[in-house]
Amino acid sequence: MAHLIKIEDYVSRYQYDMYRYPGQFSRLKRERWDRLKQEWEASYQNGIPSVIQEAEEQRKPLKGPLAVFRKWPKRKSGEPSVKEVKPFQFKYRTLAEVKSSFLRDLFEFQLNWASSTLREKSTIKTDYFYDEPLKWFLQSFPDNCFVLYYPIVTYPKATVQFDILIISPTDVWCIVNLDGSENTIYQTFSERYWLKVEADTEKKIINPLLSLNRMSTIVKRILTDKDLDMKVRKVVLTKKGYIDVDAQRSGILLLDQRSVYDWNEKMKNNSSPIKSVQLKFSQSLLDVCNTTSKLRDDFIVDDDDF
Repeated sequence: MAHLIKIEDYVSRYQYDMYRYPGQFSRLKRERWDRLKQEWEASYQNGIPSVIQEAEEQRKPLKGPLAVFRKWPKRKSGEPSVKEVKPFQFKYRTLAEVKSSFLRDLFEFQLNWASSTLREKSTIKTDYFYDEPLKWFLQSFPDNCFVLYYPIVTYPKATVQFDILIISPTDVWCIVNLDGSENTIYQTFSERYWLKVEADTEKKIINPLLSLNRMSTIVKRILTDKDLDMKVRKVVLTKKGYIDVDAQRSGILLLDQRSVYDWNEKMKNNSSPIKSVQLKFSQSLLDVCNTTSKLRDDFIVDDDDF
């Protein structure tokens, strides 16, 4: 599962410590999944109708088996971190149900980390909790990828809203995602516009190559200014529709329902660990992203709280 390190101009934990949170998130995710799987196996495969409850819920937006991700209550020195609780009936009867609930709650947890820190928080749009493209980018890419979702960047003086960026160990993927149905076809109309053809209707949309070129230009400038070596890739994709455009000479990768999943599989099969250059560029990019936030009302200074 990819790391969500920035949404729009929301405050993000990653922007304050890009070197700490990727490893911490991956560890928490792995530990919680192992724990849930063991509890499910103990409850149903061995005929035991109960498991040990997770710690008391602290974050109301998150519900379900990922309760451990919530902020732990402030405790005095020497006190146990988890209070003794009574067992309860494990409600998921199949491992697939456990995994589905786990991913749903983990997605909400990622949104929480991408819109708040221990000290600050941003007002996140409710729509993001139901954003299927965002969910797909996070859940379909591996842990060695960082995702920025429509971040607002000021560099060096101009402010631009990007589309989507995926930062892999070796490449920076600048992506424009197009919506549509299985019958949608995107075609060239002019230098400024494409046509979105669906059934008997045609609609002009801004040529996505313009946004891609703008993004890639700024990304390349940051890489050059920071003396970092990463390849910059440009992608237009639609998961359901078709792209009937010739962009070979522009060096842009066009992905539709015929090719997007093959590309995604190649990304998932990249087992390269997170690299130093990847972390350095991610931090450099986050440093020039805009942030709008306010102090949390429930601010507690404790690095062990989540």
